[in-house]
Amino acid sequence: MERMRELSEDDATGSVAEIYQEIKEYYAAPYVSSLFRHLATYPGLLEWIWRITLPAFQTGLIQNIGWRRVDISALKPLTPLSSGELADMKIDDISKNTIIETCLTFTRVSPINLIFAGCMNHLLLGEGSDAPTLNKNVFPLPPRLSPLPKMLPWEDMSESELAVINIFSTTLAGETFIPGIYRILARWPLYLKHVANELGPLLHDPIIIDICETIADGVFYSASEIWGNLDLTQKEPPLDENQKQQVLAAIAAYRGTSPQMVGFGTLLLNALPTNSLNS
Repeated sequence: MERMRELSEDDATGSVAEIYQEIKEYYAAPYVSSLFRHLATYPGLLEWIWRITLPAFQTGLIQNIGWRRVDISALKPLTPLSSGELADMKIDDISKNTIIETCLTFTRVSPINLIFAGCMNHLLLGEGSDAPTLNKNVFPLPPRLSPLPKMLPWEDMSESELAVINIFSTTLAGETFIPGIYRILARWPLYLKHVANELGPLLHDPIIIDICETIADGVFYSASEIWGNLDLTQKEPPLDENQKQQVLAAIAAYRGTSPQMVGFGTLLLNALPTNSLNS
């Protein structure tokens, strides 16, 4: 199975490595998401879109709007887990807190990615706001979250573990994509199996899919609110028409999985036993 192309943080050099560091700073998060790692595989594309959107990141505008537009109230809670059930999954307190930090990170990052993707989608389609307004406010960012464990390499998973994680797979730019939250949770196979049992049916439930689309729309289309803060001096992307269509397809796929990370990530977080991080 061909996996989605990406440029990892470890392999990034030069301007891409510098942008990766800025992304972590302005996201107040310990990692660079798969969306950016995929964009970095197109020569000059990450540099192009980051130059355009950076002014909106520097003031905290894009982050603030992304977070404020999230509404997951229509999603029903998952079955709560007890400490004993976590112990049966070989999850101690340290691992539990790491899972909590993982969920918190993805729920923080995904709304920002959605509004960022909305901006890029508009730019690639040649769309924009008729009367963009500059927002002069500056919004403080929260403290950066703790570093996350690395995503479990495919080669370290057994066939049964691969079968479980592939429940969450989708197609992005013609390649298989599995949201990063599940690739990290794969470090606890019994817990991921539980997550798959809880969330797997929801991934194909028309009602849940519609709710997730509504969540995504609320953030994705708020991109128009930051248009006046973008640097639009160079609107033409460094892509040919075929590449442009590939990136648009990738954005569409990411838009479909992002509500999972912010919505399902919150549900997973709330289903864990109370502890020092979420009490």
